[in-house]
Amino acid sequence: MRHTRAAERRTKWARRRSPLAGRSTGKKQMDLLGEKNILDLISMGAPLPEVLNNVCTAIDLQIGNIVSVVLLPDDPECDFKSIARGALQFGLRLYWSADIPFRDDRVLGSFEMYCCVPRTPTAAELKLIQRATNLAALAIRRYHGDDDSGSASREWKRAQEKRSDEAAQMN
Repeated sequence: MRHTRAAERRTKWARRRSPLAGRSTGKKQMDLLGEKNILDLISMGAPLPEVLNNVCTAIDLQIGNIVSVVLLPDDPECDFKSIARGALQFGLRLYWSADIPFRDDRVLGSFEMYCCVPRTPTAAELKLIQRATNLAALAIRRYHGDDDSGSASREWKRAQEKRSDEAAQMN
């Protein structure tokens, strides 16, 4: 009888676990942490630096061991070359770079991420990066009144081509 009861317990245990089959508890969350707060800041008209800082902080904490920065074409103090040089001083290398889209093929800026170890983002991290980039685009468009920033975009396109060459040389 003992043997039969033990077998029953194992069977019940297996039945209880079956609905959880295929689920992973260690999986990274697909939503960007703090996304609702960031959207609230955008809708309330918070200063652009505050919103972009929240976007960078959220993704930095969620992915871990990275430092991100948003580069805007109208900010002469924060060009790619000086950011990359500063990052190298602290042992950081370019981890990922994504354009912040405006409309069509124009861009509002760049979302740069640096890491202390050479690696590429996972599929889940790429989804988070896309969400962060979209939030940054929304904030920048809101800040500029969603106007047509054609001249800034053209300047940024030229700087972007130069940035690609510099990134290749830095890494």
